[in-house]
Amino acid sequence: MQGKLNKTDLVNQIRNIGVKGADLLHLKVSMRSIGDIDGGAQTLLNALLEVVGEKGTLVSDAFIDVYPLPLNESQAEQIADDHTRSYAGAFANAMVKHPDMVRSQHPIQKFAAIGYHAKELCALHTEQSGGYDLLHEMAKMDAVNLTIGKRVVGVGTTHVAIDLVGLRRKHLNMGINYRNVVGEVKLAKVDWNGGCAHGFPKFIPYYEERGAVLGGGKIGEANALLTSMKETLKIEMEILKEDPGFFFCDDKICYSCQMAWEHSPKKAIPFYSGWLWKNLRRLSFSRIRHLSKALKNHNSC
Repeated sequence: MQGKLNKTDLVNQIRNIGVKGADLLHLKVSMRSIGDIDGGAQTLLNALLEVVGEKGTLVSDAFIDVYPLPLNESQAEQIADDHTRSYAGAFANAMVKHPDMVRSQHPIQKFAAIGYHAKELCALHTEQSGGYDLLHEMAKMDAVNLTIGKRVVGVGTTHVAIDLVGLRRKHLNMGINYRNVVGEVKLAKVDWNGGCAHGFPKFIPYYEERGAVLGGGKIGEANALLTSMKETLKIEMEILKEDPGFFFCDDKICYSCQMAWEHSPKKAIPFYSGWLWKNLRRLSFSRIRHLSKALKNHNSC
């Protein structure tokens, strides 16, 4: 295991995987996977800003929590705004706290951006926009995606491809209150397609084969993959037009993949019987552990 990383270490590693000055960069970062950084997420953010420079732009997913509808009293009092904390992790929240951060105005699927194109991009992502429309705009602008983590689970554009191909998932009955640009408090509901992160990595070999991978390597102890957003989107759309279920995971009791999409298999009997069997086994093992512990405590008395 390597020692604590500093900003200089990170700048060198970021450059080594192919990030350049003036890049428009979409980031998906697992800080835990990287290891120990002197200064944590803020140091990584500073290193990325140094690499892309004044003409570069950083964009991070900075989505916020939603709740089952109708909202209870406590949930209804939570009003989302530009500085609402994201569930997307330490790096996303370091972006949110940065004094130069611009937040997109979508009420839930908020992005945080810093740099040359930050205001331009975030102004396009409003309460009328689709959840992932900002990523589509980035792809048109020849942006690159940098994913840093234990393993690559997605590059962002898959959500855009799903929407453009016209695939539809049952919407979750969830939402949150937010304050719009004129100060009104309104309710935002989830109205976009999600997807199963366990299925998205199936695209990676095709990115590699068709030239969408621009670089890669290590950031600390984490794996890093640099891809062209325009090219990954093109590849995903070609595959999904041929095979709309390509991104489904292999778990036969994954509700999202097996039941929630218009083109899901929807084989109710094997799905629910498998789900029931899995949970009965879990309950049985839990019961056995409980009884074993009780017996051990009894014998030690």
